[in-house]
Amino acid sequence: EDEEGDEEDEEGDEEDEEGDEVTTDQFVECFSSETPLQTNEDKTYTVTGNAMFNIQKTPDVTCSPSEITSISQMRSFGIEPSLLAQWEATTKQIASKGPLKPVSNAIFPYLATYRDILYSESTFENQGELLKLLALHSINHVFKTRKIVLKNNAKVAKGDTEPPRDQGFTRPKVLILFPFRNVAHKFVHQLFKLALSGTKKQISNRKRFEEEYGPDGDEKPNLSKSLSYQRLFLGNNDDFFTLGIALAKNSVKLYTDFYQSDIIIASPLGLRNVIGAEGDKIRDYDFLSSIEVLTLFMGDVFLMQNWEHVLHSLQFTNLKPVKDRDIDFSRVKNWILDGLGSSYRQTLVFSSFSCPEINSIFGACENHRGSVRIQSLSQPGVLSTINTPVRQVFSRMPDRKPTQTPLEYLTTQRFESFIHSIMPRYQTTDINSVVVVIPSYFDFVRVRNHFKRESSNFAQLSEYSTNKNITNVRRKFAEGAIKYILTTERFFFFKRYKLKNVHHVVFYEPPLHSECYTHYVNMLGEASGTCQHTTTLLYNKLDGTKLERIVGEKQCKLLINSAQTTHMIVSS
Repeated sequence: EDEEGDEEDEEGDEEDEEGDEVTTDQFVECFSSETPLQTNEDKTYTVTGNAMFNIQKTPDVTCSPSEITSISQMRSFGIEPSLLAQWEATTKQIASKGPLKPVSNAIFPYLATYRDILYSESTFENQGELLKLLALHSINHVFKTRKIVLKNNAKVAKGDTEPPRDQGFTRPKVLILFPFRNVAHKFVHQLFKLALSGTKKQISNRKRFEEEYGPDGDEKPNLSKSLSYQRLFLGNNDDFFTLGIALAKNSVKLYTDFYQSDIIIASPLGLRNVIGAEGDKIRDYDFLSSIEVLTLFMGDVFLMQNWEHVLHSLQFTNLKPVKDRDIDFSRVKNWILDGLGSSYRQTLVFSSFSCPEINSIFGACENHRGSVRIQSLSQPGVLSTINTPVRQVFSRMPDRKPTQTPLEYLTTQRFESFIHSIMPRYQTTDINSVVVVIPSYFDFVRVRNHFKRESSNFAQLSEYSTNKNITNVRRKFAEGAIKYILTTERFFFFKRYKLKNVHHVVFYEPPLHSECYTHYVNMLGEASGTCQHTTTLLYNKLDGTKLERIVGEKQCKLLINSAQTTHMIVSS
């Protein structure tokens, strides 16, 4: 039922106080002001500090350190009984396997004990499971922190104790970044299922939320695109949004002011717009000063949007507020006053793969409870999904010279190798219809300028191309009027167009998404003519993670470590 009238949060808070007593469980230990900044032992788990463990990518195998087989075990981690009741009521019980599915079973013990988690096996199949687990953790954190404050308020009112340090600078405790509104819509509905029970449910502004975040009733999937594209972009795929959520007992308020919210969900672009940039007259980021649980959901998609927005948002998290917003400094936790908020913040990163950009963010986290990386034991590669016989050439760059910096090697040296070693093979008169895929837009601009200087017969397709330009380029390329097409991985990611009459594909470097590789290679099977179709991929020893997602672990080791610099794989 949609409740448009605003009600005071204090009413729900008072009802919460009548609930279960707050016990000195792991939750209290994690967020008490006496918690030390270093932990040397863990009586429950063998994995502590900056550790990594792997889980097999099969639905039947779980390598969780402590498998959860009952609701009572979940309760021992400090989960609210009311939430557990809703979890049990809304989760299909897996026969003899307990209340958690394999993925949740692997993550939950680390999630509930507030360790940082990098989970690089996120898929569309387990997305709903991950969103539900994230909703449970977020609601539980909000309810538990509020119970501690309410209990202490009662003691202070009676004069039983000095004001305890149990609060932050501002109210928001949970920040979650989503790439699109459709994913945020799914998460909020999981919040509804877990936070609301019985018949007296109150949801403020639900109608507005469904209009702005829900799917278009007449929208149908584009069957000409791949299944992954349909799953990702079906629904509201707007990437500019922010939403404040306030929770109370059996009540959820949407579109609350950030300073009156418990949970903030946003896209990186939407949050950056609120934070502003240096020199802007209106800037606000004080609401991020006391974030205790930060989540990046679908980090691989953020890489295709604008990674700079993510970095900018994280830069202003857990800073001391600029303005005094009626803060009761006598109740603010010591570690927040000391500027150690990031050391007590839990950071959760979910992605379909790991890469240097994501690893860099995760590695910079300072959570004193430690961190855990969860990933598959090996990558099978995508060569088996190539459905046309084609010669695939993998050409390795020369090793980095001692005088070269890593940046010079990855940019200038790659460009020189591409221009002098790869392109001469495709500049003869008998070679036509070549597609050059360049993952980075900065490299794309550099190669494009080179083609202009050489007066090459080429056209470009990027994420900034207009629909009219895309149509004209695709038509001329199919007719043979254009020899080269330069394109970016982002163009593939957001458009997934198929090009006709493709004879050769050149990859400037391994793409982040392995599907980009198969997408273009499979176009060769649809081309006309009798010429020998080929693909060439330029790589170096630092491209191992991306290369493994394409060729698999075994072939990747061969390509990286072999004395030969050129290898060929022929699809049958």
